[in-house]
Amino acid sequence: FNASGCGSVKFCIRNPSNCDPESASCFFLSFQQEKSSVLIELSGPSEGYLAFALSHDQWMGGDDAYLCVNEDHHVYVSTAYLKGRSPPVLDSENALEDVSWRLVDGVLQCSFRRSIRLPAYKARFNLDASYYIFLADGEASEGGLIYKHRRQPLITNGMYNVTGLPQDLGGSRSPRLIKAHGALMFVAWITTVSIGVIIARFFKPVWSHSFLFGKEMWFQVHRMLMLTTVMLTSISFVLPFIYRGGWSQHAGFHPYLGCTVMALTIFQPLMAGFRPSRHAPRRQLFNWFHWSTGTTARILAVVTMFLGMDLPALDLPDPWDTYTMIGFVAWHVGTDVLLEVHSYCLVRKVEVIEDDRVQILQSLTSAEAEGRLFKQIVLTIYVCGNIVYLIAFLAAINQI
Repeated sequence: FNASGCGSVKFCIRNPSNCDPESASCFFLSFQQEKSSVLIELSGPSEGYLAFALSHDQWMGGDDAYLCVNEDHHVYVSTAYLKGRSPPVLDSENALEDVSWRLVDGVLQCSFRRSIRLPAYKARFNLDASYYIFLADGEASEGGLIYKHRRQPLITNGMYNVTGLPQDLGGSRSPRLIKAHGALMFVAWITTVSIGVIIARFFKPVWSHSFLFGKEMWFQVHRMLMLTTVMLTSISFVLPFIYRGGWSQHAGFHPYLGCTVMALTIFQPLMAGFRPSRHAPRRQLFNWFHWSTGTTARILAVVTMFLGMDLPALDLPDPWDTYTMIGFVAWHVGTDVLLEVHSYCLVRKVEVIEDDRVQILQSLTSAEAEGRLFKQIVLTIYVCGNIVYLIAFLAAINQI
C-alpha cells in the first residue's frame, strides 16, 4: 500500500493527514475507479478490525459498511448494514472481488474490488453518489465477534463522491462542535477565570488607586474576565446538545458535572448583582458566598475537564492530556501559595516597622512599592504560563 496517486488518480482519506500507509500509525482508505468497478484499499494499526462506511449523514445508522476482521490471524472481508447504533449486520454473501489481505506487526491491510452499481444487493450504495465516509477500528474476539470501537470514528466533514474528482483528504475523529466545546471551555477555565481570581485576590491593594471607567481597575478587570468566562461557558455548554440532538447517555458523569458548573457559573454574576455596599452588615456574608460558589465552580470545572478529555468524541492524547492538566493545576496552586506567602511576609514586615514611629511612613511606602513590583512580575509570569498551557491544549484539539 502506498499514497502515490492520492489526489490525482485515486480518492484517499488519511489520518493523520498526509501520513504514509506504510507507517504503523497511519489509517488509510483509498478508492480507485477502474472502468465500472472501484478498487478499495484499507489499512491501519489494529489487531481486531478495520471498517469504513458510506452514510447519508454524520450519524451511525442506515449505512453501507465494509469490514476487515482479524479472526485467529486470518482476515475475512465482509459487507454489512448498520442499523442504528447496534452492532453491524454482516451479510452472508457479498459481491466483493479480488479480495486480499495482510497482517504484520500490528498493521491490518485489506483490499477488494466492487462494482460501482450493485442492483442485486439493495443494502449496497451506488458508488457514483456523494456520501459521508466513516473510518473506524476496534477489537475483535477469537471467534470474529467485533466490539464497539473505543474511540470516535473518523468522519469526513462533507459528502464526497469517491468516483468523482480524486481528492486527498485528512480527517478528524472529533466533530467540529465538540472541538469548539473543548476549546472554549479551556479558554474560559484555564485562562480567563484563573487570571480573574488571582487579580481579585491579590491586586486590590496594588491597583486600589487606579481607576477604569469610574471604578477601581482591579474590579473592572476582574469583572470583565469573569463575564467573559460566563459568555464562553454558556456558548460552549450548548454545543454538545446541538451535536447530539439531546442528552448523551454514554458520557458518564461529565454532562452532570457540566450542568452543575453551568448553574454555578450563571448563579455567580446574578449573586454579584445584589452585592451589598462595602460597609453593609451583610457584606461579609456575601463575600463568603461569592468565594465559596466561585471556588466550587472552579474545582468542578477542572474535574469535568479531566473526565471530558478522554471521552470518545474528543479523546486528547493519553497520558499527555492528564499530565498537562495536572501541571496546570500545580501551576495555579503554586502561584496562589507564592502570593499568599508573599502577602503574609509583607504584612509581618509592616507590623515590625510600625514599632518604629520615626520611620513608619517611609517604610510603609517602601514595603508597598516592593510588594507591588513583586506581584506584577508574578502576574506577568502567571499569565504567560496560562497562555502556554492554553496553546498546548488548543494545538492538541486541532490535531485530533
